[in-house]
Amino acid sequence: MISNRWTIAEAPPEEFLQQFNHLPSLVRQVFWQRKLTTPSSIEAFLQPDFTTLSDPFLFKQMRTAVDRIIAAIREQQLITIYGDYDADGVTATAVLDETLRALGAKVQWYLPERLSEGYGLNMQAIEGFITQGCKLLITVDCGTSNVQEITRAKELGLDVIVVDHHHEPATMPPAVAIINPVVHGEGYPFHGFSSAGVAFTVVRALLQATENGATLDHQLMVGWEKWLLDLIAISTVADMMSLRGENRTLVRYGLLVMRKTRRPGLRALFAIMGSALERADEHTIGFMVAPRLNAAGRLKHASIALELLLTTDPLKGQQLAEQLQSINQDRQKLTELAMAEALEQVDDTIHKSAATVFEPHWSPGILGLVAGRLADRLWRPVLVMAENDGEIVGSGRSVPGMDIMAVMDAGREHFARFGGHPGACGFTLISKEQRPKFEQWFREQVAKSWQPEQATKSIAIDGRAQLGDFTPDALDILETLGPYGMEHPRPLFVIEKTKVVDAGTVGNDRQHLKLTVSDGLTTSRCIGFRHGSKLADCQPGQVIDLAVEASWNIWQGRREPQLRIIDIRQTV
Repeated sequence: MISNRWTIAEAPPEEFLQQFNHLPSLVRQVFWQRKLTTPSSIEAFLQPDFTTLSDPFLFKQMRTAVDRIIAAIREQQLITIYGDYDADGVTATAVLDETLRALGAKVQWYLPERLSEGYGLNMQAIEGFITQGCKLLITVDCGTSNVQEITRAKELGLDVIVVDHHHEPATMPPAVAIINPVVHGEGYPFHGFSSAGVAFTVVRALLQATENGATLDHQLMVGWEKWLLDLIAISTVADMMSLRGENRTLVRYGLLVMRKTRRPGLRALFAIMGSALERADEHTIGFMVAPRLNAAGRLKHASIALELLLTTDPLKGQQLAEQLQSINQDRQKLTELAMAEALEQVDDTIHKSAATVFEPHWSPGILGLVAGRLADRLWRPVLVMAENDGEIVGSGRSVPGMDIMAVMDAGREHFARFGGHPGACGFTLISKEQRPKFEQWFREQVAKSWQPEQATKSIAIDGRAQLGDFTPDALDILETLGPYGMEHPRPLFVIEKTKVVDAGTVGNDRQHLKLTVSDGLTTSRCIGFRHGSKLADCQPGQVIDLAVEASWNIWQGRREPQLRIIDIRQTV
């Protein structure tokens, strides 16, 4: 059995353990590893306070942005919100659309089509807004890099406000205001928002400046904006933003709002998914809600997802939820088929530093999904390409330690268009004929800096545990440490030298591993999703080490502890 590289954190010092000896052992380990080392820091983490969010006017250009929006509302100028086709862009658009309408604005929204328009602003759309009489354009989840487009908009008399969270380019666009927490020198103290999180900060500023709309003759109840937090939770988790700092507060409260959501479309979607709305958590968003919202932009048009979030009509919400469910099922089928075909192509390159695969018929909307799954499986940089309207389009995913955008930047001559960040990229080649040469170049470029140890996935483990440590009290406290996600993963523990009592596989194609294990004092059942292939290495009587996550499993009204196997290695 080939194991990943385990990095087990050092145990907390005895002084800390004694200070908090009233807490279960597992909990003390997690508190220490997450740097929650004082009663005040623990209390603040367990009970985040919505009132501690920073002043939105700490953004240097927030006052300018708010004044321009208020002027547009008062003068009934047409405002266009220009979003993006992923879950973050869709939710950010919904946040501003709902707020501006509540404040009496004359507003419309626009989402680009993934294949024909691509990411960000485009000239044709701007010309269309001018024709419609639009006076103010607000971009969300895009705009920071659209220098040419915003310059043209300014020339045509169209004011632009950028609400974004992407990294700044060498030259900034001439927008009326740019609200982006990662821009150099920005004054807002928290920099990790999703674009919907940035949009929500604009909303807070608008409501503050208008006294909840009173100065615009559209009085909103105090706390009106909190009903938007279900959208912020979706965007933050879907866009894989850090769940520390202000994001933790927004998502924690956002999940509470989601469980009581007023959105008929979201309620209908949960019903179709067969998921209990009252138990919605970060896992529900990441693995159920977000994929369905993203599927619309991948295979059809993101407007389906946006309309689902915005509609107040239960019947329309039901119809849109059914449509999203069908699109997502198609997305799953296409992804599985493409993944199987991709794996056939990489069999002979599995030991190399990078992999590239191509099939002309693959849907461009799923290339990123296939690249992500392939990179995780091979644990090396991957490019996945297809043909679209006579062009070769592609998506890339990398692994920690290998900046895929730095690689791509070294070969600009290969691309008609490209962009991304260290872990992911998208591109269009300058010609179809160039593809074989480009693939060879990419593999050679990665090989220049690829180190053998990078080919082994590293798993960070919070500490060691015994089976008897996973008590109801420990699990209850660990649950209060959620929501879990980026920079705050669900705690992972290693159980060493545990004996397999029983083993089998369950699920479709027997792909999940089910074990009963014992350490001589306690016997526990474990489930390893997608670990069914390891059954031969886990036969009764064998002694193994397990890396596990612990949580409550609720099924048909029953609640019982569940140990989820993340990795297995033979005892040495």
